[in-house]
Amino acid sequence: MVSEESAIAETTRTPHADARQEARALLEEARSRAVVLRALGGLAVRLLCPSAARPPLERPYKDIDLIGLRDQRAAIDELLVNFGYEPDESFNLLSGHARLYYRDHENERELDVFLDRMDMCHSLELADRLDLSELTLTPTDMLLSKLQVYETNERDLKDATALLVDCEVDVGHVARTLANDWGWWRTVTEVLDKVSTYVASIDLPERPRVEAKIDELGAAIDAEPKGRRWRLRARVGDRMRWYELPEEDHAEEVP
Repeated sequence: MVSEESAIAETTRTPHADARQEARALLEEARSRAVVLRALGGLAVRLLCPSAARPPLERPYKDIDLIGLRDQRAAIDELLVNFGYEPDESFNLLSGHARLYYRDHENERELDVFLDRMDMCHSLELADRLDLSELTLTPTDMLLSKLQVYETNERDLKDATALLVDCEVDVGHVARTLANDWGWWRTVTEVLDKVSTYVASIDLPERPRVEAKIDELGAAIDAEPKGRRWRLRARVGDRMRWYELPEEDHAEEVP
C-alpha cells in the first residue's frame, strides 16, 4: 500500500530541465508500469540519431511528443500527472480520444500525446507498430512522420536527414503506405525532393550514402503497384488539396 507521504511526493515531482533526460525518465517509468509510450518528433530523432547532436543537423529541442494506445489513456494520464504535468482539462475532454495535452510550468514545456495514430497533414496509423521498437517510434515511422509535413521547415529537413544518416529504413513499408493513398504519395515524393535539395546544400560527410538512400526509397515508391483508390485520386491531381493543414490548439508547429 502506498503511504500518503509517498503519494504526495510522487505527485509533486518536478520534471527535469533537460528534455532528453525527462523523456527518458518518462519512457522508463511507462515501461515499469506496462504503459506503452514511444517518443516521436524532433526529440525522438535526437534520442536515436548521433548525427542530430552535431552540425549541420543539430537543433534545439524543448517540447516532448509521445504516442501511446487509446485504451491506455487513463494510465497515461495518471503517469503524467504523477510526473508533475498539468493536464489541459478542456482540451483533453474534447480531443482525448485522439490526443492529450499537458504543461510543465516549471520548464515552460508542452507535452503532447497522440493516441493510436498521428493525424497531421496525413493520418499515420501506429497502434500496431509501437511494439516494434523501444523508447521511440521505428526509424521508418519517424521518417514517414517527417515526410508527411507538406509545409516543411528546416527542422523537419534536419530531422529527416539525420534519420537517413543513422538509421535503416524499411523502404517496402513506406512504399506500401503510399500505394493506396495518392495524397500521401504526392506529399512524400515532393518532400523527399526537398530533403535531397537540402542535403546537397549542406556540408554533410555522409551525403553520398544519404543520396543513395533517397534514390532507393524513391525507386521503391515508384515501383510499388498502386491501388484503385490511388489511381482514382490521381485523376483529380492537384486540382483538389490532398493534405490537411492541422489547426493545433497549443503548438504552432508539427513535432
